[in-house]
Amino acid sequence: METHQIRYFLAVSQTGRFTQAAKQCHVSQPSLSIQIAKLESELGGPLFERTKKGVTLTARGEMFLPRANAILGEMESARKEVEALSNLSMGSVTLGCLPTTGAHVLPQILMAFRKSYPKISVQLKEESSPGLARNLEQGEVELAIVDEAGLKPSLEHVILLKEDLLLALPPHHVLSQKKSLTLKQLADEPFILMKSGHGFRQITLDLFRRVGLTPHVVFESDGIETVQALVAAGLGFSVVPRMVAKVPQVAYVELSQPQASRTLCLAWRKKSKLSPAALALSRVIQETFRSK
Repeated sequence: METHQIRYFLAVSQTGRFTQAAKQCHVSQPSLSIQIAKLESELGGPLFERTKKGVTLTARGEMFLPRANAILGEMESARKEVEALSNLSMGSVTLGCLPTTGAHVLPQILMAFRKSYPKISVQLKEESSPGLARNLEQGEVELAIVDEAGLKPSLEHVILLKEDLLLALPPHHVLSQKKSLTLKQLADEPFILMKSGHGFRQITLDLFRRVGLTPHVVFESDGIETVQALVAAGLGFSVVPRMVAKVPQVAYVELSQPQASRTLCLAWRKKSKLSPAALALSRVIQETFRSK
């Protein structure tokens, strides 16, 4: 079944005559008739009943008509979307991201996107992973970079990055020079945790549960930078993603038991039709992470 055969079929059904349909499609009548005959052969029987007054649809033709319209409609929509994607010159897209993660990945992403699509504006929304999941469900953002705490059945996602989690210790801690440690070795130490509502808090607490421990929490914070500042001041230890392990006054040690990591994903609402601008940004985000 060829696209032009479907177009010829629809033209005949609209005009009621092969001659007029051929003119409308800018082909000769014999060529149009041959293609209709091929289509009828493929579909197992006649689509038109020929009479002296013109042609009418057979029962088979009536059944095929709405499907033919749908096929051409989908193809036209696909053509327009691809064309829009390759010729984006205006528009906007809303991207959600974790605050701390955004500071490390968004500059590179947005520079690459602006280089390819300078007239597309990107609206940013920073939230925790659970908050971003709600934003996606409610249509407040089209795309969001989340960790596993933000994945829900209502969302589609692709994995962007899987990174280790490290122990963050005060620089003069007796264990700060170790190559690796277990959580049990630090079971009695004061712990600094992200506040309730943050996805990384849940990821961290799950680590302790896996080894049957409850952390001795002495401080909680909304920001991973503050968490590390408190660690640097000697007020306790914490767990941080490798991405943010860049504070000179903090000692970072591998976590050997349990082995720990977090997964960054690009998520969007399931069954939603992303705009051409969002599709373009999605592609740039994935390409940027692949290049890391």
